[in-house]
Amino acid sequence: MDRAPEYPAFREVSMDDRDWITRLFDQYPTEISERTFGSIFIWRDYEDRSLLSRFEDHLLISWRKEKFGRMILAPVGPGPAEVIQKLTSPALLPVLAFNGVFGIVEPLAADLRPKGFNPQSVRDEWDYIYLKDDLVKLVGPKYHTQRKEMKKAASSLKREYLPMSSELRDQCLELQETWCDIKHCTNDNLSEAEDVALKEALLNYDSLGFIGGVVTVDGKVQALSIGEKLNSETAVVHFEKANPDMRGLYQVINQQFCEHALEGFKFVNREQDVGEPGLRRAKEGYHPHHFVEKQILPFK
Repeated sequence: MDRAPEYPAFREVSMDDRDWITRLFDQYPTEISERTFGSIFIWRDYEDRSLLSRFEDHLLISWRKEKFGRMILAPVGPGPAEVIQKLTSPALLPVLAFNGVFGIVEPLAADLRPKGFNPQSVRDEWDYIYLKDDLVKLVGPKYHTQRKEMKKAASSLKREYLPMSSELRDQCLELQETWCDIKHCTNDNLSEAEDVALKEALLNYDSLGFIGGVVTVDGKVQALSIGEKLNSETAVVHFEKANPDMRGLYQVINQQFCEHALEGFKFVNREQDVGEPGLRRAKEGYHPHHFVEKQILPFK
């Protein structure tokens, strides 16, 4: 913890922080998708994200949200509600370095309300949590669409699932370039930032301890998935990309990645839908086991 500067100073995260931050996260586990070292590291070049500070015995991590400006994630330590109360006290208000706290979940939200705070639920930011076995087996009428799309891919594409490796990295980067050209990533700041983050994940894949897999078609990578451990029961999927011109590949990489790469995990966090209608329909179509209802506490 002493490696982070004392609040209100912040500094950039580096790879050297991985071990101690990971140990801290293991000590204070969470379900929110943002709070892994890998996520913090790969998003460090996006405006005010991934800056580190400490207040008493808690880690503070800046996390800019497009709608809310510069926030911090919920403090990591034994008493986050008390820390939030102290950070917003009259004595510290003049040096308040952020607009609020993002990623508040229960029971922290309940601990804050008696102290006069009113966290607000943000539906667009809720994480979707699935039973891994549901995503692997796709049993029953509710998964008819996914099975149908996978069957079409199987009949029309000569495909193979492979674990991620350094030998496949260049092909994965090429797939991302193609995907961004089709989706016009440069027209949107967040899409452009996600492009940078995915490339960071690929270039630092081994150092970050990521879990990944690809689907090749005729020997060429046409879909990829990259995630990591979130907590002892849950893996989080940070990226899932597929050639949009090849029908059924998204369904294939989702199922195959869960089957082959996520042994030992009970749940899969597939992150939020950011309010995008098509993404919300797709995530709801996989029938989540539950949501992580992330809340925000604005100060300004």
